[in-house]
Amino acid sequence: MDCKTEFEGIVSVCPDCSEKRLRIEQDAAAANRARLRTAAWLSLCPLAYQHTDWKRTSRLCAKLAEFWTPGAEGKNNLILYGTTGAGKTRAAFAILQRMHQSGKNVYAIHAGDAWDKGEHVQGMSSAARLIFSDDNRVADAATQCLRRARVCSLLLIDDLGKERSDTKTGQLSEAVGEALFGLIEFRLVNRLPTIITTNMSGDALQKRLGPDRGGPLLRRFQDESLMPAI
Repeated sequence: MDCKTEFEGIVSVCPDCSEKRLRIEQDAAAANRARLRTAAWLSLCPLAYQHTDWKRTSRLCAKLAEFWTPGAEGKNNLILYGTTGAGKTRAAFAILQRMHQSGKNVYAIHAGDAWDKGEHVQGMSSAARLIFSDDNRVADAATQCLRRARVCSLLLIDDLGKERSDTKTGQLSEAVGEALFGLIEFRLVNRLPTIITTNMSGDALQKRLGPDRGGPLLRRFQDESLMPAI
């Protein structure tokens, strides 16, 4: 790698070779950081959305995927409401990936348990239940899921309205409701940006979340969110 020039005294590498070594070390460090970022993203993003082409979504979703950032139009949060297949989740993950690549601490959870696999827990409903699991590894994974969702720089809650609910009333179970309300309230109070995707209208969500806590909390979140018509 070096020019092999011999020097007298304590200097053993010429300035050009020293600079070359530094560049190689810096490039190697940058490549390692890139590998770690990629690995972190692949562990966070479900397989179905890891290589999605967000440009094939609707025009509005593609625009959001490419340009939306927290604080845009004075709104710190983003609610994507629309029918299945509109590209909401793909656009949301495109935003998360863009923020992740810029160095932000991002995270995503499913409102139910669609992204859980084995000991991997990445769902609001499952995490609220599995923190009490007798399996310490599963309980730890559930605790970590809820903790990351609480403190990350940008959070995606996908499919709000698909949580575990009471079969008679259709409202959230007490454990899931407490976890969800606590999470959203914490992020609102601390001005931590959140993206929510849902197929349910505001009235349907309020009914599902419950009139006492869900209605006021949802209205407050909506007041601080950009809600484009998907």
